[in-house]
Amino acid sequence: MKKLKLLLLAILCVALIMQTPLYADEKEEIKALYKQIELLRKRVEQLEEKIEKKEKKEEEMRKEIQEVKEVKKTIENIKKRFGTLSIHGEVITYYQAASSSDIEIDRNWNHFSNPDGAGYNADIELSWKPAKKGEIYMRIHAAEGNGADEYLEEAGALFADLNTLNDDNPDDSEIDVLEAYYTQSLFNDTLSITFGKTEPFVVLDANEFANDEHSQFVGKPFVNNPMLDSEDEYGPILIVNYNPSCIKKLKDLTFTAIIQSSSYPRNPEERQKDKWSNFFRHPFVAGQITYSPTIRGMSGNYRLYGWVQTYDHEKIGKKALSGDTDKGWGVGISCDQYITDRIGLFGRFGYQNDEVYEAPVFYSLGAVLRKILWRNDEIGIGFAGLKANNALYEEHHTEWHAEGYYKIYLTDYFAITADLQYVGNPRGNSKNDNIWAGMIRGEFGF
Repeated sequence: MKKLKLLLLAILCVALIMQTPLYADEKEEIKALYKQIELLRKRVEQLEEKIEKKEKKEEEMRKEIQEVKEVKKTIENIKKRFGTLSIHGEVITYYQAASSSDIEIDRNWNHFSNPDGAGYNADIELSWKPAKKGEIYMRIHAAEGNGADEYLEEAGALFADLNTLNDDNPDDSEIDVLEAYYTQSLFNDTLSITFGKTEPFVVLDANEFANDEHSQFVGKPFVNNPMLDSEDEYGPILIVNYNPSCIKKLKDLTFTAIIQSSSYPRNPEERQKDKWSNFFRHPFVAGQITYSPTIRGMSGNYRLYGWVQTYDHEKIGKKALSGDTDKGWGVGISCDQYITDRIGLFGRFGYQNDEVYEAPVFYSLGAVLRKILWRNDEIGIGFAGLKANNALYEEHHTEWHAEGYYKIYLTDYFAITADLQYVGNPRGNSKNDNIWAGMIRGEFGF
C-alpha cells in the first residue's frame, strides 16, 4: 500500500508539471519519468496479485488446519467412547534335529534315531482398551510340528524338553483362542486385576532374557522352571498385582497373587477334571514378590515365588506302591539384570516337593549379548541342571543342559536364529547317551 501511495503522488506531480510551459528537453525527461511510473504501476499490480494469492493460500491453510483439528477431536471422542484397538501378529517357522541316542526309561532301553522335524507357530494378538485404565487382550494361536521332541517328549526321555515351541500346539491342528482376558488398573495404577483365560507364566517366573521361546532360547530349562511347567496350563485365572509406588521405599516392589482352576494335569486322564468347572476345587495357587531396581542406570528384576497345586499327586518311588498322595508345591527365584546397555545376565533356581516330582532341584544361568558382532544381532548362552530324585532313580545324577543361539535381524520385521543344544546325562543317568540338537528358526512379525 505504501508503494501505491508513492505512485499516486508521482502521477500528481506529473500532472502539475504538465500544466506549466516546458522546453523540449524537459518534455523528454517527463516522458521517461512517465514510463518509469508506468513500470512502477505494473510492479505494484504484480505485488498486489502476489499478496492476494498469499492471503488466499494462508486462508486455505487455516481451513485445513482447522479440519485436521476437528478430525483429531473426532478420533479422541471415538477413543473415549469406544476405546482403541491394536493388532499384532507373528509367524515362527523352524526346523530342528537331534543326534541318535539310547536312553533307559523305566528300566527299558529305548533307541531314538535322529529325531527331527519342521514346524510353525502363528499368533494374532488383539488388544482393545474399551475403558479408562482397562484392556481386553486376546491371542489366537495355530501351530504344528514337534522338531527334535518328536518321540523324545512322548517317551519322557528328558526332564526338560528340547523344543518349547510345540508346547501350545492345539489339538488336531485346529486354531485355538489361547488367551482371552481383561485387565483393570485401579488407584493410579498401583493395583491391577486380571481375569479370563491365560497361564500363570504370564507373570510367574518371568525373565527378561530367558522367557520367550519365539525370540530367545527354545530349550525348556531356559524358558521356565520345567517342574512348574509340568503343572502349567491355559485356563480360567484370577491375577492380582499390587505396586505400592506411592511409598518411596517400596516403589520398586510388586506383589502378585494367582489362583487358577486346574484340570489336575499330572494325573491320569481318567482322574482329571474339566478346568472350566468347579473353579475352586483344588485350584492352582501362587504368590510372587518382584523387586525391580535400577543399579547405576541399569534395570533389573529379582523375583521370589512360591506355588501349590492343591490336587492330590501320587507319591513317587517306593511310596507310590502304598498309594500315598501329596500336594504339588515349589519355591523358586528368577533374576535378570542389565550390566551394560548391550549385556544382560539371568539366573533361575527352583526346589519342588521331592515326594512327587522326578527332578526336585533345578537351576539355570546365562547371558544375552546384543549388537556385539553386528548392529542388529543377539547372542544367547545358557547352562542348566536338573537333579534326579534319588527316591526314584538308582542313577540320580544331574541332567545337564547347555544352549547357545545367534540371532540376526535382517529387517525390523524378520529375523533368523541358529540354535545349538547339548544334553548330558539324560534323566540323570550317566549311562544314557548324550544328545546334540540344532535348530534354524525364522521370525516374522508385524
